[in-house]
Amino acid sequence: MVGAGSHVVVVGGTKGLGYEVARACVARGARVTLTGRDLATAQARAKELGDLAGGAVCELTDWNSIRELFAGMDTVDHIVLTALDRDFNTIADFRPDDCARTTLMKTVGYATAVHEALPKFTADASVVMFSGLSMWRPVPGSTTISMANAGIIGLVNSLAVEVPPVRVNAITPGVVAGTAAVDDADDVRADWFEAMRQRTPAKRLPTADDIVASTLFLLECPGVNGANLVVDAGMHLA
Repeated sequence: MVGAGSHVVVVGGTKGLGYEVARACVARGARVTLTGRDLATAQARAKELGDLAGGAVCELTDWNSIRELFAGMDTVDHIVLTALDRDFNTIADFRPDDCARTTLMKTVGYATAVHEALPKFTADASVVMFSGLSMWRPVPGSTTISMANAGIIGLVNSLAVEVPPVRVNAITPGVVAGTAAVDDADDVRADWFEAMRQRTPAKRLPTADDIVASTLFLLECPGVNGANLVVDAGMHLA
């Protein structure tokens, strides 16, 4: 369970949905380590959440950084992997180096984090990895992230059978209302996001609170393993 006495690691927890997950875990009384690429930023964001939160640095394309993160921990009850580079890349103007970095971070980096955490996991430990609906419904410029999100599902399937009793699941958010990706979108992407909202049966996008609640469910429910929970307000149905 996520609560008093448990330790939750949120990789990519300094902003966006990762930060909201960290906030929710602290509110339940859990001890939270939230990570970012910059130590000062991670520590400042952790300070905002109070004494139960601590900030640490983790660069998911630096294997030593991941190793050092978990080497300094006693036990780990839950890991939430939300870190993401928003590489707006198209095949017409393809940038292989940018694509390689983002894909490496979100596939090999996620896998390495679980590898380094293995000796620290408790008997009821769980992992949640963030994928994204762009693997099925590409966004303009999502060539890289569509590939990376699809890779997360394969990784989850593999780990679920490799690391029992640790449970490993994915969450696939749709377009999430109120996030920077939506609020700060250019006109082309804003039109696409509005079209996606119109596709949902109730004409509403999921919110950050919806994603947080779904993440906590995956962390806590012992009967769910190797699952991909799609939280898109039914967008995939239309």
